[in-house]
Amino acid sequence: MKYVAIFHANLNYAFLEPHKYEQVIRASYETIFDTFAEKFPDGKYVFEASGYTIEQMAKLTPDVLKKLLKAVERGQCEFMGAPYSHPIMANIPEEDGRWSNHFAMETYQKYLGFKPESAWNPECTWMQYVPRTFRDVGYKYLTLDFESYMICCDKDYGWVERNRCHDMNWGGNLPVYDLDPACKFLHQPFRDIVPGLHGMCRSDRLIGGYINYFLGRIPLQSYLDRIKKWGNPKYKGATIIIADDAEYTGTTGYFYVKYYRDYSRSFSVDPGAREKLIALFTEVEKLGETCTFKEACEMEPVEEPFYVEDRFAWHRTYADAWANTPEARAWDPILAAMRKEYKENYQAILEGDTKYRDLVERFWFHMTNSANSDGRWPPPPAETCPFNRQWVLDEIAATQQTLADIRTLLKDVPPPKKKEFGEDFGNPWEYGYQYTTKDTTDLKKLNDYELSHRLYEVFRLFDNGETPEMKERGRQLVNACFAEFERRGYSGSEKRRV
Repeated sequence: MKYVAIFHANLNYAFLEPHKYEQVIRASYETIFDTFAEKFPDGKYVFEASGYTIEQMAKLTPDVLKKLLKAVERGQCEFMGAPYSHPIMANIPEEDGRWSNHFAMETYQKYLGFKPESAWNPECTWMQYVPRTFRDVGYKYLTLDFESYMICCDKDYGWVERNRCHDMNWGGNLPVYDLDPACKFLHQPFRDIVPGLHGMCRSDRLIGGYINYFLGRIPLQSYLDRIKKWGNPKYKGATIIIADDAEYTGTTGYFYVKYYRDYSRSFSVDPGAREKLIALFTEVEKLGETCTFKEACEMEPVEEPFYVEDRFAWHRTYADAWANTPEARAWDPILAAMRKEYKENYQAILEGDTKYRDLVERFWFHMTNSANSDGRWPPPPAETCPFNRQWVLDEIAATQQTLADIRTLLKDVPPPKKKEFGEDFGNPWEYGYQYTTKDTTDLKKLNDYELSHRLYEVFRLFDNGETPEMKERGRQLVNACFAEFERRGYSGSEKRRV
């Protein structure tokens, strides 16, 4: 068994105001870099940061950024990327998510000199297109959520742990399934979430121990007992033992705001953080080796395809938690209107000519920053931080100004011709919906979402095939899909065969 520690750094954090940026960088991020370099030179860890975070580190604390780079260069630290300004990826369209990842990648290249291979999906929110937004900009590995996967793919587990409340912001108090700690989905990676992108799950069964330990709410031994239970040294594979906010190593983070509405204690420095980190990893190294996320994702994978239903998020909640705050309900329609105007009137013109590239990037940069999650969080009865709200409002204003500049520039240019409905639909028997880029004939590698679409696709061939040969081919493909459903334990499929 190997152990993975991912420290998630986000200077866009709710209630983290700019005058505390350097304090947090030095108390938290620098403490992590220094402690591993000095006390655990053979240990490995992952440091993840958004594009905005790296940009601020480069401006405010270039000396700390150099320490990160040295850790990466000596192979001790894997740097993991994330969308530029921490948007909730399931709450924005695929195109927006891809642009946010693009801006982060450009920032990493500028300040780090390379583009990372592993990516952090904020809050692990899910739509079927979310992994594509990471894969398409060059990522090879993605963080996944264990509870989301099991709820959607294990019927017994899902019956116990599914949160039936889309307006509930956290599912931690709900019943917990009696899970075998040796469960392979905790310790082995998934291949080809979408083709070319692999991933591994983090789980609330372990992750909560990190925050509670560093805040002094549980003793070290309680955290170690949790690690030993869910990451028994005898198991094969790897276990993610930390995948949470780096700010808790060194400060109180957002904890007292979140649970006690004590705004005076946000991101207060913890002078004992270094000793806690040393004590923890001294014991972890007795259990087994540490490794990077990339290394864990390259271990022997499970055979099953990865599948999570749309709108799921970590902590057994939904992306709706971030979409239903007063700020989100007020701002997201504004973003939708700006996006609609751009796409319908200007996108084909601007993005079809490289001379407009700077203007295109300015629009998408401010548009995607307008979706930042921390200006929309926390929900009532807590109040959002005035700085975080204003940060988003400034980005919305910058998007509106960019649109005004575009209108002026293109006022005499006729809008592009709109396509007629069905113009690209193809032959009458075709499905007309690109639901996956996987090989659709390899049914075992399709997840439940993809297999369901494949069934409807081949039913269309069976129903509307133009020749007897096409209809017969459709019949065979339909029955192959039902056979795969039966193999997965979905009873009753045999009665639907044609």
